[in-house]
Amino acid sequence: MRTTSLLLLFLLSSLSAFAQPQRKAIMGLLGKESPSGILVDSILPNTTLASAGLKKGDLLTELNNKALKKMADYNALASLVRNGDKVNVRYQRDGASNFRTITAVMRPFESSPIADIQYDWVKFKGGYLRAITRKPKGKSNVPCILLIPGYGCGSIENYSTSYNGKLMNEWLKNGYAVVTIEKSGLGDSDGCAPCAEVDLATDIESFDAGYRYMEQLPFVDKSNLFIWGHSMGGTIAPEVAKRHTPRGVMVFACVFRPWSEFLLEMHRVQKPLMENLSYQQTETFVRLIQKVYYELFVLKKNPTQLHEVPEYKAIVESELNYQPGSNNMWGRHWRFWQQLDSVNLAESWRQTNCPVLILHGGADYEQCSLVEPLMIQKTVNEAHPNTATWVTIPDLDHFMMKSKDWTEAYQNFKTQQYTKGNFNPKIAEETLSWLGKLRP
Repeated sequence: MRTTSLLLLFLLSSLSAFAQPQRKAIMGLLGKESPSGILVDSILPNTTLASAGLKKGDLLTELNNKALKKMADYNALASLVRNGDKVNVRYQRDGASNFRTITAVMRPFESSPIADIQYDWVKFKGGYLRAITRKPKGKSNVPCILLIPGYGCGSIENYSTSYNGKLMNEWLKNGYAVVTIEKSGLGDSDGCAPCAEVDLATDIESFDAGYRYMEQLPFVDKSNLFIWGHSMGGTIAPEVAKRHTPRGVMVFACVFRPWSEFLLEMHRVQKPLMENLSYQQTETFVRLIQKVYYELFVLKKNPTQLHEVPEYKAIVESELNYQPGSNNMWGRHWRFWQQLDSVNLAESWRQTNCPVLILHGGADYEQCSLVEPLMIQKTVNEAHPNTATWVTIPDLDHFMMKSKDWTEAYQNFKTQQYTKGNFNPKIAEETLSWLGKLRP
């Protein structure tokens, strides 16, 4: 009987281990599109394609027996490759075609001198989301922050080189652990729908799963769990918070009003700044797009229906990124944005019964309105007096860079200055000051 029980335990544990997905591979290609494939500029050492012998000047024409015409083709196929997979590669060198079958090399795990980094899986909709948790090295019983980023489909694997990484490092240095979780289909995630095809409700569910995962971590102080929401993450933050009892919520550069209403103000700021339109030209544009937005967001028509209206056709193509047969709109499914417009954020914030920090950047040309932080503060304090704090950092832009105004912020964004040491430490200082006041 004991032997049978041990055997059953072994089989169950083996099945559980087998069910866990493999980590994604690191491919290692730096290249660019050409008329007949991807022209190799360089191959990083100790990567999957390095073992194929590829070198600068080679033309990669097939990956796993699929022709490569665009970089998007390569990226889509490469994102499916996991550690240990067999990978078929066809390439041209000096006019000759070459074919190799190689074994995929695992993407290395991140390490840090200031943090213990834990990679884990969170079950989600029949699949798995990758979670990466960083905690102060060697510490236990630490407060913890769930980080909810903006709307884009970028992997948490890239945070260490972005403004998110710089902010997390400041939190880590001051004793806070940080939980990050992939959106559906990103990074190592397995068995989940692609990020670009899921809706806002799915994003909310994924970060709710992240919060529940944070609650179960053995090294966190359960009485000191926080949520950080940046940009779209600041819209999702109260949707997650109202389901739980966090110690506090911090949001930065987020909206309060219906999306279709806020967008009009954003256009009035961005069109002159980014496209050199006159203010009269901008107003003409806004009055047309306002009609499109009403039908899209309020009447819930889809982009194809709007594209069929002669008056709207050109602006639907230029402003909604419309392409026949595609659901993509601004990098997400168009339903994502319709759902966003339907969220009653006043009600969401009313149900968020904990201290709230609202940060606003004076140089933020993305979330460019003082109305948003003001209304969040007033709504929270109306429901829960004296719990919401609003702080404006004058020289802070949307991407956490130090910029003196909208014009400089736009230039800094184009040159990605946050990767070159232009991170504004004031955002970390304000969060840490507020967090410190809530610590027992």
